[in-house]
This record gives sequence, C-alpha cells and structure tokens, in this order.
Amino acid sequence: MIKTSRLTIKSPLKMYITKYLSVLFLVTTTTVIGYVFFNSLALTGISMLYLLLIVSIAYYSPFFLSVAVACTSFLLINYFFVEPRFTFQVGHIASWTSLLSFLIVSVVITSLVKRLKLESIQSQQAFRRAEFSRKLAENLAYAIDLPTMLEDCRSLLQQEFEKSIWIIDNKDNVTEPYQLSAKQRDAIAWVQANGKQFGPSTGNWPESNYWIIPFNRLPSHDPVVIILEVSDSEKAEVLNSITSATDQIAIAYQHQIQKQKTLKAETQAREESIKSALLASIAHDMRTPLTSILGAATTLNQTEIRIKSEDMRHLTAVIASQAKHLARTTENILSLIRLESVSKDAIPMDFQSPEEIVGILSELYRHQTDAPKLSILVSAPDSLIHANPDLVILALTNLIENAKQANIQNNLPNAVIQINVLETEDQVHIQVSDNGGGFAEGFSVKDIRKFESGRDKGFGLGLSIVDAVAKIHHAELTFKKGINNGAIVSLIFNKANIDLAHVE
Repeated sequence: MIKTSRLTIKSPLKMYITKYLSVLFLVTTTTVIGYVFFNSLALTGISMLYLLLIVSIAYYSPFFLSVAVACTSFLLINYFFVEPRFTFQVGHIASWTSLLSFLIVSVVITSLVKRLKLESIQSQQAFRRAEFSRKLAENLAYAIDLPTMLEDCRSLLQQEFEKSIWIIDNKDNVTEPYQLSAKQRDAIAWVQANGKQFGPSTGNWPESNYWIIPFNRLPSHDPVVIILEVSDSEKAEVLNSITSATDQIAIAYQHQIQKQKTLKAETQAREESIKSALLASIAHDMRTPLTSILGAATTLNQTEIRIKSEDMRHLTAVIASQAKHLARTTENILSLIRLESVSKDAIPMDFQSPEEIVGILSELYRHQTDAPKLSILVSAPDSLIHANPDLVILALTNLIENAKQANIQNNLPNAVIQINVLETEDQVHIQVSDNGGGFAEGFSVKDIRKFESGRDKGFGLGLSIVDAVAKIHHAELTFKKGINNGAIVSLIFNKANIDLAHVE
C-alpha cells in the first residue's frame, strides 16, 4: 500500500520535471543557435527564433510557464545579443524599444495562443458532444427492443464519458458483470422511490463516489443509470451532460413501453376479432345444417306418422348432405390450424408427378355420389415437382369445391370443372377452371381473408388453405378470368431438378 502511494505521487512529479527540463533544453538550444549564427541571423532573426520558441511552448505548456519563457527570452536577448553584449546594460534607446516590443509581443502572442487552444478544445468538445448526440439519437430511433436499446445506450455513454456506466432496470436482477453492493442497492431503491439524483454535486449523499440518475423524476420502478468512479472534483457539467442523455433515453424507453402495450393490445384485439368471426361463422354456418339434420331426424322418428318412401329418401338425403357439409367444414378448420402451426421442415416432401396427383384426385371424386364433373388434361406427363402429395390434393380439393359452388351459384350445376397440368421452361402449372361468376378485377392472394366468404354457405377457409399449402411449397397462387367469364385458379410450382448423372 505504501509503495503504491509513493508511485502515485512520484509520477506527476516526474512529468513536471520532464516538462521543465524539455523547456530548458529548447531555450538553451535556441540561445546556442543564435549565438553561433549571430552574424548571419542578426538581432531580427534571433528575435523571430525566440518568438517561434515562445509560440510552441505557449501551445503545449501552462500560461505561467509560457510567460516565464518570454521573460527569460527577453533577458537572454539582452545579455547575449544587444550591445554591449554579455551585460544587462542597454546602450541605445532603439535597443530598449526593440526589447520591450519583443516582451510585449511575446506576452500577447502567448495569451492569443492560449485563447486559440482553449477555443479549439471547446470546439472539439462541442463537435464530440454533437457526434455523441447524433449516435444516441440513431440508437434510440432504430431500437428494436428494450434490452438491445438499453445495452447500446450504456455502451455509448461509457465510451463518451470514459467511466464505468450501467443501466439497471431491476436492482435485484443485474445481468451485467458488475455486482451491486448492499449500499448501492439501497441507494437505487431510494432514487426510484424519490425520483431524485444521488451522488456528488446532487445534494443527496455528496460524499459517495458514484452517481445514480433516475429515468423518472417521480416515484417509479423505471431503470436508473449508475456511474462509478466519481471523484469530489468531478465537474458538474459532466453530471449535467449525462443527465441530459439519460432524459433522452428515458423518453425513448417510455415510447418503447407504450409501443409494446399498443402492439399487445392490437394483437389481443385481432385475436378477439378472429374468435368473434369464427364464433359468428359457427353460429351461422353450423346452425343451418344442424337444424336441417335435427328436423329430418325428428320427422323420421315420429312413428305415428306414415312417411312415404319417397319422402323418407329425401329426408335421408338431407341428413347425409348436411352431415357431409359439417364434416367438410370441421376438416377445413382442423387442416388450416395444422398448416399454420406445423413447421415447414417437419413436412415430408419428395419428387412427385403432377399427373399422378391429379389421377388420385380423380379417383377420390369418382366414388362420390354428388361429385362434380371433372375434365382432366395433362400436357406435362413427365414433369416432376418437389411436394407433399397429400397437401397438394388437399389444396386442389378445396379449389374444386369452390369451383363447384361457383357453378351452382351461376345456375350451371352440371358444368364441367376443368383441371389442366401445363409446363413452362422451369415451372409446372396446375389449373382449376370453372364457369362461375369469377373473381373481382385485380383479386390476388393479398385479398384472401379467413372466415370471410362471399357465399351463403361456408367459412371462407378454402382459399386460405390453398394459400397455406402454396407457401409451404414455395409455390405461387394466381387468379384470372376464364374464357366463359369463369375463374382460373393456378398453383404454380418450380420444376424439380434431378441430377441424372448419379442414377444408374
């Protein structure tokens, strides 16, 4: 401990001794040069040489040392270079005038150089503060989340003020390497409870060796800034600068808090809206088929009423039809939930033939009693896509059901639904065409809305399922008008590239 103290005291002393010896060396060197080259330089040249020395020392040394060098230069010129030489006597009034002018000019130059240096330092500090303010403003403006914003601001403050600075958002949960002492925890609690600053030059525990600046000037649990290694001689302007920066950070902090609350409220409102739409759809679209099923079943169960076989077949068909509608609706809801919740990487995919997929789809509809009429045209029998066949069939089934309903709404229940498989240079198109009313002009994927349907029946989930399948396969979903003003919906897949070099 004693050795450390001595070294700490001796180091500044060495610095001062080195500085004074350097000044003495420069003065001596200038004098020797003037003495050796007196005949060449003359009194004017020697005076300029000493002025150059004084300007250099005035810029890098304290004011009193610069004045001392100016006075010393005055005496040296008088002694070595003014007649009579090697005495302090002055033989002529002109010599007195020259010497006094030299002394005055030396002192004035020293003052001007000092003032210039001070203004230069102030200008550099102002530029540095402006640059710091710009970087701080950029950090606050482009902040993504609170932890990142606080950490970036902490690093910026620490770099600017060259002190250990921490932004603590919870006195019991400090994630940084710095460990709070019990006194610092109590001080942070006091600052948060009172909204006042703590430390030297604040009026609150000025004997402490650290500052604590609150984000909020009112009692709160908002973060605080703690600045370590603060001495009693620390300038109040440093505290003011850090306080000003803290106020800016605090405003951005409150803005981020409000932004998070707003986003949370918007998310909750959106979820509530979706739930309300789902419940409304369930209430509307499931109540009607359930009522039909219950009515038909109740009629069939009335044994006291004789029902004709023709009416019985009609009631049974109603029950079957409405039950299929409910089953399909339930399957669509479950499919959409599954598609939106599963990871794309978890879905198995392989090289598939669109021709085979369309063939499987045709077989599925062939065994249905109320199946629509399908016409299939495959112009690309050898093309392959990288896909999950079950999901592609699910998407095409929804497109066919939409086409079927569109034909019925357009009073063409027996119209043929066309399925085409085409290819371009690097893409495969699977198209489903109908004879319905078509989509609105400019309709695209962006216009697809869940639980919104333009028909009397349905949840509006068919196109949402097709869109989800397309995104999983990185495929494109397009809509355009057909020849008979119907709709042509296309799933456009990228062709699968197979390296045949390794196939034997």
